[in-house]
Amino acid sequence: MYLQRWYRGGIASTVSSPVILNCTISNNTAGLDGGGIFCYTRGDPSLSPNLRNCVVSGNSAADYGDGIYGCNGEIINCTIVNNVGHGLRHCGNRVTNCIIWGNTDDLSKYTYATYSCIENGDLGQGNIASDPCFADPNNGDYHLKSQAGRWDASNGGWTIDDVTSPCIDTGDPMSPIGYETFPNGGVVNMGAYGGTGEGSKSYFSGPPCETIVAGDVNGDCKIDFRDFQLMAVHWMEGG
Repeated sequence: MYLQRWYRGGIASTVSSPVILNCTISNNTAGLDGGGIFCYTRGDPSLSPNLRNCVVSGNSAADYGDGIYGCNGEIINCTIVNNVGHGLRHCGNRVTNCIIWGNTDDLSKYTYATYSCIENGDLGQGNIASDPCFADPNNGDYHLKSQAGRWDASNGGWTIDDVTSPCIDTGDPMSPIGYETFPNGGVVNMGAYGGTGEGSKSYFSGPPCETIVAGDVNGDCKIDFRDFQLMAVHWMEGG
């Protein structure tokens, strides 16, 4: 076990298709590859772990000091930040709704992401390259700032910020919004808290809507074409 941790990272996955969910993997070191997570699945996506709603931060390695190395499963709604080396290296299949920021480099040439916030501006459908506006990254708080409300774990409630993150409501429109609190914009947030009860609230340049009105899908206190558009996108998606 000691050698595995030395040569790999915080998690070394060699088993079939584990799901890594709602985890924080931070400040690990490895003597070889994958400071945060190392996957050895010979490129077979069916064997690789799937990651959802995870924070991977501050990891390093002597060889390839990546946050995540070699994982070819789905990486969805993860925050991969401040790792020494690539945030993601030799990872593929599906990387979406992620925030990949503050790493020495963000993606290796073998990794393709969509609907993600990537600091170095990698191309991909729906990607942005704007400051994600984390609440307190120096102390490991990667919730997204919002003028409508951000979850503050220190006081167990919602707090109001003076700016709103561009990562709110900019995930894949086809992804479920899950447990995001109203008003949630009808589109999932990027990052580790997107689709969860700690997802930051949507801001519509005014006081937050306090009343849920039938037909107001995005929570802006109006029923308009945007609500119809959101309903049409998800029409019969469960059928």
